Amino acid sequence: MNLFKNAGIKVTQLQIQKIMYFFEAYYMCEKNVDQLYECNFNAWMFGPVAIPLHKEYKIFEGRPITLTEEKEKIGNEIREEKKKILNIFEVFGNFSPQQLVDLTHRVGSPWHKKWLENGRKVVYGPQSYIDKKETKKWFKENFLDAKN
Repeated sequence: MNLFKNAGIKVTQLQIQKIMYFFEAYYMCEKNVDQLYECNFNAWMFGPVAIPLHKEYKIFEGRPITLTEEKEKIGNEIREEKKKILNIFEVFGNFSPQQLVDLTHRVGSPWHKKWLENGRKVVYGPQSYIDKKETKKWFKENFLDAKN
């Protein structure tokens, strides 16, 4: 969050959800692991949603997120994590909420497949989880390999 604040970018819950989704995908590709977060991303109408993030920031709805002083201090202490997310921030940080939604909604994306599988509606529980291995593969093919 401080990366956005320091760059003068106001960020919404929707943007955070998508950027964290892309960050996990990037991390899984770079480290060749099958997950970063313990939680799963769910296929909701506006793209991938991590329930813990949703619960923490839903109070802001579509408005920019503002941090309490306490949360800013915690953010300043997590320097190593900031370094890891910097690459994703540099690529996706200036994307509008709609641009991020458009990326996750691409036909054939893991979100798109799960959304269709669930009848184009929000469902809860494991049947709404977006497959992490599929996300890793999709991200690599569409964002990392595409750069070469």
